Amino acid sequence: MPPNFFDADGRPPRWLAPCLAALVALTPFAIDTYLPAIPAMAVALGVEVAQVQHSVSSYLLGFALGQLFGGPLSDRWGRILVGTIGLSVFIVSTTLILFTNSVEMLVALRFFQAAGGGFATVICGAIVRDLYHGREAARIMSLIATMMLIAPMVAPVIGSTLLTFGDWHAIFIFLLVYGLAMMVLVRGILPETVSRFRRARRQRQPRRSMFQGYAEIFRTPRALGFLFGQAFVSGCMFIYITTAPFVFMEHFGVSPQTFPILFGSCVLGLVILVQLNIRLLKVFEPRQILLAGIALQLVFCALLLGSTLYYGAQQPLLAWMIPLVLAMATIGLITPNSAACYLEFFPSISGTANALFGASLFIFGGVLGGTVSAVHTGTLVPIALGMLCCSAAALCLVLFVAKARRPIEISERK
Repeated sequence: MPPNFFDADGRPPRWLAPCLAALVALTPFAIDTYLPAIPAMAVALGVEVAQVQHSVSSYLLGFALGQLFGGPLSDRWGRILVGTIGLSVFIVSTTLILFTNSVEMLVALRFFQAAGGGFATVICGAIVRDLYHGREAARIMSLIATMMLIAPMVAPVIGSTLLTFGDWHAIFIFLLVYGLAMMVLVRGILPETVSRFRRARRQRQPRRSMFQGYAEIFRTPRALGFLFGQAFVSGCMFIYITTAPFVFMEHFGVSPQTFPILFGSCVLGLVILVQLNIRLLKVFEPRQILLAGIALQLVFCALLLGSTLYYGAQQPLLAWMIPLVLAMATIGLITPNSAACYLEFFPSISGTANALFGASLFIFGGVLGGTVSAVHTGTLVPIALGMLCCSAAALCLVLFVAKARRPIEISERK
């Protein structure tokens, strides 16, 4: 780390959080910008739309695996080297996608593109844990979360705009340029936060020990309470995301033009509460805000289920939207604080810990969301009930496993 990196007060500079947020946004941009182009890509490749949609699933899988491997490697080799490797893979894969002429090659390249993205973005949370802790870490996580929430709102608009000026290739040219810009960011601006001594010590250890950090995490019950509590909260969010087209366009008969507005209203609520979280952190501890956020989400999910049961098939759209927006908005109070509390236990393996945290959100949340989508009965009851169960499980884990009412003692930090 450069000697003049810190400001006069010995704190990391203010520009660091926006830089990390820009790097984290690589993933939502890579997923959401090309969604409007999927029908056009299916026509160009001469296949069904469903076959092109497999490239979304392959991206999610590749991203999760990229994080799981990239995290331990960043603890061993350093943040900048792993970020550079990841972005190199992302850039090469994106370039090859521009020349693909088969859906099988597209699915495979999207997997490698995602694995590179996982390598690159996993270093962000690790850098935050290397430089911050407690309330300050939660505040920085909140700033990064804001970008993560805004990016999915902006990405489809960018994709649609690019399609008006060209074909689907224009979207991947945009992703290529963004990846190159992130390479400049990683190589020229972000600091290396793993000391040479720490890297040398880890490199002297046997390679089989590289992933022993995961075993250490699973031997820390309180940390697992925060980890799996957040995983269930993500399950609640993924249930909403995966069922949103059915809920709005089929059940309520909303037009495709109105759908993005209703979908985006939940994201807007998230952004507002993320900003509120930053201010609350000046007064309260992250674990206190986390408990309040999950408790509020449980109440709003209960209202959502109660409204669904009360109105049945005649439920007004507003009676569904109000508790839904409030339930999704509380994630802005939950996720940054659960991440900060969880990472507080692992200062020496923050890359590994952050990798497991990020991968679990996609794997656990995706499985729960897909399960509810598969078993829904054509009504909204399974959706509302699934969200309520996820929220209740999260609260139990945070209360009784993470024991969030109790401070995290220095002796508990590995």
